[in-house]
Formats: sequence, C-alpha cells, structure tokens
Amino acid sequence: MLKANRAQMKEINKNLLRQTLKEYRKATKPELAALTHLSVVTVNSLISEMVASGEVIEGDEVPSNGGRPSRQYVYNGNYRKALIIYGYEHHNKDLFHMLIINAFGECIERKTDYFSNVGINSFDIWIENAFKVHENICAIVFGLPGAEENGVIYVNDYSGIIGDKFLSYYQSKYGVPVLYENDINATVYGFYTKQNSHTVQTVVGLYYPRIYGPGAGVVIKEEIYKGCKNFAGEVNWLPLKPSWNEVNYDNPEEVVLMLSQIIVVYSCVLAPERIVFYGDFLTEEILERLLLRVQELLKGHFLPHIQFEKSIEKDFETGMIQIAYKELQKREGIIEWY
Repeated sequence: MLKANRAQMKEINKNLLRQTLKEYRKATKPELAALTHLSVVTVNSLISEMVASGEVIEGDEVPSNGGRPSRQYVYNGNYRKALIIYGYEHHNKDLFHMLIINAFGECIERKTDYFSNVGINSFDIWIENAFKVHENICAIVFGLPGAEENGVIYVNDYSGIIGDKFLSYYQSKYGVPVLYENDINATVYGFYTKQNSHTVQTVVGLYYPRIYGPGAGVVIKEEIYKGCKNFAGEVNWLPLKPSWNEVNYDNPEEVVLMLSQIIVVYSCVLAPERIVFYGDFLTEEILERLLLRVQELLKGHFLPHIQFEKSIEKDFETGMIQIAYKELQKREGIIEWY
C-alpha cells in the first residue's frame, strides 16, 4: 500500500488548495475547507504560508451569514510566469511571436516580428527585456521546427541554431529551465486539446510550408509521441513520389497523390481518429478528391476524419501555451511519491 510521509502530505494538500484557488480565483478559508474537504486548521496553516510566499494575496472581507466577516484569499496569477517564443513561415518570411503567460495560462504580453538568419542569440533582446519587466519568469519555451534531444538540436530549418549551444545559452544566461518543442508537435497538441478526449485518442497533424520540408506530429492519449531521438514526424525523409519539393502545389492532382500516400501510411500504422493538414494551398476540391482516393487505396476498410487548415497559427499558439502551462504546474511543488 502506498503511503505519503508528512512532508509529501503537506505538499499534496497545498496543491489541492492551490488548484482550487486557481479554479475559483478567490475564496474564504471556510469555503476552501468545504471545497477541498481539508480541515479549517490545515487550510489556515497552508494559506498563511502561501500568503507569506506571495502566491496568495489577502482580499476583501465579506459577510459571513451574520457572523464575523470572513476574508477572501486571491490566487496571485503573477506568482509564476513562462516566456514562449515560437515561429513559422509566413508569406515566405519567418514570423516569430513572444508571449508571456501567467499562472492561469493567460497571455499577459505579446510581441511579434519577422526574423532572418536566425542564430543563437537572435531572441536575446526580447528575452532580456522580458526579464527586466516581469518578475517570476520560471521557464522559457521555444517552439521551432526540427528535432532536439538532451539539449542538442540536430535537425532544424534554421541552420544557425543546430548543435548544443542554442538552448544552453539561454539556460545559462537566465537560470531557468529552457524547453524546446517541435513546431508541428505543438500545433497538433493544440488541435488535440480542442477534441473530445473520450472519442478522440489519436491525432496526426501534417504541416506543408512549401519552402521547407513537411513535418508531422502525433498525439496519443494526451501525450505527444516523439519516438527515439525525438525523430518521430520527420516525414520529409519519406521516399514518396512526388516528394514535397517536386510536387506542383498548384496542381490538385499532384497534391492529392502526395497527401494520399502519407494518409495511408499513418492509417495503417496508427489508425488515428483525426488527421489534420496545414497548408496555404489546401482547398475543398483537394479534400473531396483526397477522401475518394484514400477510400480507393484502403478499399473502404478505414477512413480517418480528415481536416484542412490554411495556417498553423491558432493551433500552434494554443499548443505552446498548454505546454508552457504544464511546465509551470511542474514548478508548483507537486511531489511524486511511490
């Protein structure tokens, strides 16, 4: 039987209190005791610690059924923040966004600009200014093309950041964890969060930016599947005919031929409920032809729900915010015990 020691139990109770306060934004101690099923004594002790650390702020007093007024306690959304930088091809140029999110996963600042010749210190001015303006930035999360393993970027459309210097540079300079997520992984994760997780367990997303090779992402049961060396999704290496850099993207017939092959591959290997394609060349005509072609190739045995999106922007940002928010949650003193 698993048992928690006193310190672990205290952190478990504090996290329960934290999640409840974050959900309701503000509450009195009696309300927190009722919502968490913790004793008033425990709530009082933990809230005092959280107020002292700045995680919780004392609010106004409110009437208490004719008795003494009770003080409300407000969760401080600025107690932890994360910095996000992500970029993608836009009108044949590289467009980047910087977001600051708070402990509620809300965006509280945004910057956008085009960058060329991306290198190790390209984002230094953005990040340095953010650290001057914002206290409590606990993590930096990059969303970029390519693959990374153990801090080493070994496949990327931006050759200037390949190697072990990019992530270590920012981690050393700012002293916080620095995460790297593949652009399409983050995008598919964002798409997945909008699905009904009870009926959709596996989602595949494919991004065709034209000037760079395509990338794919897979989410299975709420987790991004990255494979050995985080190489899963590097579909530009698949020996398909026509290949991504040979196809005429303005020719629906060639596009259908290219996309149908990769749908068949993923259908036979993973059988996902959803496949979403991202690309500015995608049309309703292509989708209609593609569905017929896949049905023909698979003899009607399997057909995932196929969806087209012109841009990765919305899902990419949603995914990056969710990934950064999960990283903030890891900083909240949650102790795993066995």
